[in-house]
Amino acid sequence: MALTPKRTGLLILSGLLALALVVVVVLLIPPGSALAGVLRAGALLGYLAVFLASLSSLYLRELTQYFGRSFVKVHHMVSVTALVALTLHAVSAAWQSGTVAVFLPSFASLRSFLALGGRPALWLIAIAALTALFRTAVGRNWRIIHWLNYLAFFLGTIHGQLIGTSFNALVVRIVSGLMALVLLVVFVVKRVRASRRRQRRARR
Repeated sequence: MALTPKRTGLLILSGLLALALVVVVVLLIPPGSALAGVLRAGALLGYLAVFLASLSSLYLRELTQYFGRSFVKVHHMVSVTALVALTLHAVSAAWQSGTVAVFLPSFASLRSFLALGGRPALWLIAIAALTALFRTAVGRNWRIIHWLNYLAFFLGTIHGQLIGTSFNALVVRIVSGLMALVLLVVFVVKRVRASRRRQRRARR
């Protein structure tokens, strides 16, 4: 699944369409209060940024060749944006509920853990972001730890599908499911192809 200029354009278009969806949802669905609006905007922006950062990281080499080294900086900016937006979402939720327990995963039941999956997702994204900053010290394992972003995205997707206010809109639920499917398929295909390349080199 090489990233040709045509596919690069499609990837960018997908990101723009997803961003447009976020804007439409935020503008058309009344938040009820300023705090609720901040909470929703942080969740949607962070969710989108995690998706874009995760998907682009699977094509980081190709996109860097396409756009130049400056794309790496853009990729890191998107990752930081995701962390900041989701932290804002969590802080808003803590303010609204009056407890810092929103930062802690819930292990009361499997459904509770998944419904509140945004909590562990935030910590996974923070760990992945710090690993990227200190990847020289971490060594080659930084890539594996960076995969936590994908797990965080899927936890965030389940969280949103189960209790997310914006996910009450059918179009958001559908687009979110498609985003998760695309990320899963691309990740698996890239890993399978990388494994096959290593096997071919080992036989030589």
